[in-house]
Amino acid sequence: MRELRRSARQLWVVLALLFVVMAGAVFFYLFTESERSGIEWTVVDCMYMAVLTLTTIGFEEVHPLSQTGRLFTTAFAITGLALVALAVRTAATLLVGQQLSAGVQRRRRLRALKEMRDHYIVCGYGRMGQETVHQLRRRGLPVVVIEQDPEAIEQLQEMDVPCVEGNATQDEHLDAAGVERARSLIAAVATDEDNLFIVMSARVLNPSLYIVARASREETVNKLQRAGANSVHSPYVGGGRDLAYAAVEPGVVHFLEQVLHQEAFDVDFRSVPLPDDSPVLGKPMLGSGVMQEGGAMVLAVLSKDNELRTNPRPNTTVNQGDTLIAMGTREQIAQLEQAVRG
Repeated sequence: MRELRRSARQLWVVLALLFVVMAGAVFFYLFTESERSGIEWTVVDCMYMAVLTLTTIGFEEVHPLSQTGRLFTTAFAITGLALVALAVRTAATLLVGQQLSAGVQRRRRLRALKEMRDHYIVCGYGRMGQETVHQLRRRGLPVVVIEQDPEAIEQLQEMDVPCVEGNATQDEHLDAAGVERARSLIAAVATDEDNLFIVMSARVLNPSLYIVARASREETVNKLQRAGANSVHSPYVGGGRDLAYAAVEPGVVHFLEQVLHQEAFDVDFRSVPLPDDSPVLGKPMLGSGVMQEGGAMVLAVLSKDNELRTNPRPNTTVNQGDTLIAMGTREQIAQLEQAVRG
């Protein structure tokens, strides 16, 4: 990229020099040559003479030249030809370099996609997909986007976000995004029908994949769940709930907005699954290191049967298959994860 930028700057400099030389020739013929030859040159005559000389067409002189005019025209022709040759060479170098750079970047992106593991695949880079990618990257999570809009692909490449150009409903594009190695897939394209196809294809390609889908219509929620989606969200239903809750509990909504969406606010919610050999199993949360002064706050315990125990007490014990729902800074969450792993 540095070489390409240097070539582009050089091309602009050469073109500017050509413009200056052409302007100088026009002024010479218009004023100096008119005075020395005694023939009045018009602006059109000057421009025509300059173009004939620079392009080496050489039909004939517009007007008979004086001795000074011939010497100037000779110098102008040599200088102009050298600048034209340099401009052509620089433009060719820039064009070839761009093609090579595009090929290198394409191969690098393909290699990076093949090496990705436990990543998140976002299907669709519309308004919802953009916010999804932003939130995942804010948490430092690896993301791959499947999108077929060229402008969106160009935007993703400028942001250095791995992406696959294509239709997410097709298996080959899901394979290219590494669906068999992914941790989760988010189907957020515009139509429910496409999201349904994406969920079905992804579930077949990776039976253990955690799939989140968007549903524009409420009647599509059950279909997406039966197709294999682990979680289905409707932006209209969820948005209506958020609006109502914001009217009733504005303080709580403001707190959640700060925690979930403000990058400068180093607090986050996190689910921490307990390993089967975790040393905290069967022990009170306070004495096992799960609850500690200055540590993450455990808001709830989710059992493997999806039973939720909120606001657990210090003497609450956790069992195999439980997941802790915690809130804290990145450092506090890391300490909690270390405690449950032993």
